[in-house]
Amino acid sequence: MSRAPLAPVADDVSPEGATETRGARSAKRQQILDAATRVFASRGYHGARVSDIAREAGIAYGLVYHYFRNKDEILDTIFAERWGAFVGVVDGIAAGEQPAAEKLRQLAALVLFAYRRRPDWVKVLVFEIQRTSRFSEPEQIEAVGRLFRSVARIVRVGQESGELRRDLDANLVCLAFIGALETMITSQVLGVMRLPDESQAADDRTVRTVVSLFLGGLAARSET
Repeated sequence: MSRAPLAPVADDVSPEGATETRGARSAKRQQILDAATRVFASRGYHGARVSDIAREAGIAYGLVYHYFRNKDEILDTIFAERWGAFVGVVDGIAAGEQPAAEKLRQLAALVLFAYRRRPDWVKVLVFEIQRTSRFSEPEQIEAVGRLFRSVARIVRVGQESGELRRDLDANLVCLAFIGALETMITSQVLGVMRLPDESQAADDRTVRTVVSLFLGGLAARSET
């Protein structure tokens, strides 16, 4: 759907000026998305109003509608952009040359400490996006499917190299691994489980513990 420009563009506007205008619009759009993430995290999606988002962003109420049709589109955009960036990192891990164990370690670290780095975004994902009917739309299902395919790819490559057991179904292993990480991060959001005190040593121990629980059953068995 096309949108009306925020301001008329004169014929004599220089390319540099046009670039600055596009940059300003992009920054304003991001400002709205960041504000909406904070509002959805604190008030919940259904309890939030567009006026709340505008107030949090420090802009006029009507300006929000120059960028987004409604609150639904804002939530959809938050998911598409934040999740897309996350899955892009996962895809990069899966495509790397490291052993499967190292890839799983990197993935576990990425997920387990996401709440520490981006608490509002994780809270919105866990409490708002996953619980709305919009999460069942084909585009969002496909986006989530990218994560599962990348993790399954890590497992299959590990099996093909002989690092991981070949008698296990890669899809089942993928489901178990992601399910465990999801439960752990949801527990953090709910406040029923906290990770060890923040330090590099404690973080390393946490990740090693989680990954070792899986690799203990996944590691290829030496033939005797």
